[in-house]
Amino acid sequence: MKERLDVVKAKKMSIYTGGMWVSLIIGLLYTGIGILMPLDPAEKYRGTEFYEQIAAHPFIPHFWRYIFVVIGFLSLYWINTAVSVVRTKSYKWEGLYRWVTILGYGGAAMLCIEWMREIFIMKVMTLYSSGNEMYRTALEVAAFPVDPDFLWMFGGFGLWYLVTSLLAKDSGIFSRKLNILGILVGLDLVLTMVFAMTDTIIYFEGGQMTVMQITALLGGIAGAVYHIWMFFDMKKNKAAFEASIPTLLEPERLEKYSA
Repeated sequence: MKERLDVVKAKKMSIYTGGMWVSLIIGLLYTGIGILMPLDPAEKYRGTEFYEQIAAHPFIPHFWRYIFVVIGFLSLYWINTAVSVVRTKSYKWEGLYRWVTILGYGGAAMLCIEWMREIFIMKVMTLYSSGNEMYRTALEVAAFPVDPDFLWMFGGFGLWYLVTSLLAKDSGIFSRKLNILGILVGLDLVLTMVFAMTDTIIYFEGGQMTVMQITALLGGIAGAVYHIWMFFDMKKNKAAFEASIPTLLEPERLEKYSA
């Protein structure tokens, strides 16, 4: 039995340690995006001028979008880690959690797809004004997003963060305050989807802004704090988690490994 339990512990700790470092990288990447976006000259413009600025200054606009692609890929790893850690101690809401985990994986994958699509569109749109009508029509069709209402990128992804943080809080996994922040991150992403679907706009003197932009910005900041904090929380509690693994296994699973 001991040999089998050692194998289980080694697998769990490998996932735990890898996910801990991935969480830190995700948090730092979100921070990098927060620094780069205000420096992006193209973000001050819309329409033709937007693509002209990208053509003239392509590095920053492309770079922070590639960072989003990397975050999408790393989020697939993080979801796997969080599910493994939470399910070590709690098997509540099994059907619901399997469903939202599928949505979470789909949202992370869609994050990669949509940002890569946008990078491609930015490259070809620089030739929009010089192309013929057929070429422009093809570009307009290609520019239409795969997830136009952000059902996967924000809705599914946010629902996974929400339910995972609720389960972790209920089971005493990670710190209480960290789980509350995770719940807020999940709610923010779901609200961002809602505001994107309704196209809610705030008008003010001299301009306008969609509510989605505000909630997406807040979500990015909260997400960066959450993932960096998660790294330190997991690092602090790593030894305690490792020591608790055999006692957290269900009796029937112990029998399975001892057979």
